[in-house]
Amino acid sequence: MKTILVRDLFLSAFSESKAVILRSEIQKLLEQKEKIMIDFEGVSKYTTLFFNFSTGYFISLLGQKKYDEMISLKGLSTLGRSTYKNSYDNAVKKYDPEIQKEWLEIVTNPEG
Repeated sequence: MKTILVRDLFLSAFSESKAVILRSEIQKLLEQKEKIMIDFEGVSKYTTLFFNFSTGYFISLLGQKKYDEMISLKGLSTLGRSTYKNSYDNAVKKYDPEIQKEWLEIVTNPEG
């Protein structure tokens, strides 16, 4: 298992641009078939937007089961856990396939 120390990337998980940085780090490790621990120790601010564009992307891409097998989080504050849970729950909801496809396109290419 490989660990991503989020505090080495940034100190607040607040924006889409920071989510894309984390998403890139996750993608590199997934390409190596590595299980991943994302350590948020030292990160104090979170938004649902951040989690939607980072971890939510992979929940939608991989599916809930594969995501849960490959990616774990630790070091989240109470607020961070709550914010992440909101994003996670939204990402695992079963939507109409067309809506799911549209959502994945948005988090993959938000400017497009």
